[in-house]
Amino acid sequence: MTTRQWWHSGLVWVAVATFAMAFKGIFARIIYQYQVPVNALLIWRFCLAVPLFWLIARWINRHQPPVRLSVRQWAVCAFTGALFFVSAWCDFHAIDALGASISRMVLYLFPALLMLAQSVEQRRLPGPQQLAIFLVAWMGIGMLLLPGWHGGDISALGLLYGFGAALCYAAFWRTSQSLMKPLGSVRFNQLSNTFTLLLMMALLLPTVSADDLVVSLPAFGWIVLLVLFSTVLPFFVLFEGLSRSNAAEAGVVSMFGPVVTVSVAIMVFPDEQLGLLQWCGVVLVLLSIGALTLKKVGPASPAKDA
Repeated sequence: MTTRQWWHSGLVWVAVATFAMAFKGIFARIIYQYQVPVNALLIWRFCLAVPLFWLIARWINRHQPPVRLSVRQWAVCAFTGALFFVSAWCDFHAIDALGASISRMVLYLFPALLMLAQSVEQRRLPGPQQLAIFLVAWMGIGMLLLPGWHGGDISALGLLYGFGAALCYAAFWRTSQSLMKPLGSVRFNQLSNTFTLLLMMALLLPTVSADDLVVSLPAFGWIVLLVLFSTVLPFFVLFEGLSRSNAAEAGVVSMFGPVVTVSVAIMVFPDEQLGLLQWCGVVLVLLSIGALTLKKVGPASPAKDA
């Protein structure tokens, strides 16, 4: 197995993006400790991120001719932007209600929804290998959710936020793939996130007072870190990975995200600790991701990616 095969598969790109995105819940929970409201954090995040998306996209595409979008493509971009707006809004409320660890567990129901959607579209059940790998990974996620480590009762409203984020995120992944090849991951990311920002300015800004938007210097520093490390960088890497891989399998690889979040959360927050069963769940998730990656980029696989 060569390094070129690993990168060509797209799954490694998804794994790198997932690692960076996994810190989103950690950063958000730290920012909440500075009394920054959820909606204010979302507005700051996208007001800072979207101009960076445009600058990076312009530099990357500086030698390429502009792409003219059809009416349908503009509509799909707007729809994906709306899906991500709802997903982000639900997700950050889930982090506030459930904490960094549990909110990641609920969000990562979305690979199950991706696999279900793909099976319905193709009118067939997932292959036995894919299904077995997914079941092992989800068993690990389930073990991570076992009681005894999250420090209290789980909020029902927080779970609803988490499920809403998972549903919209799964729809976002499936819908975005139709624009990856004609537009390229960079242009798609630029346009889709612009629509997300426009929706936030139209729907969230009127609900936030001027005082809520004024944040302390330490809080602003964490917001900048959230934008650079867990928003701008992973978005470009993630979409490049999605353009090179199957959405359902990429979704299973992204299950590595909760493992990273939980591992960091137990070091940062005293109320988020793991027991023996939870660590066994971490191992199962890692094993399933390794099995999927080997299956995708083994000696017989490169022809499928050509």
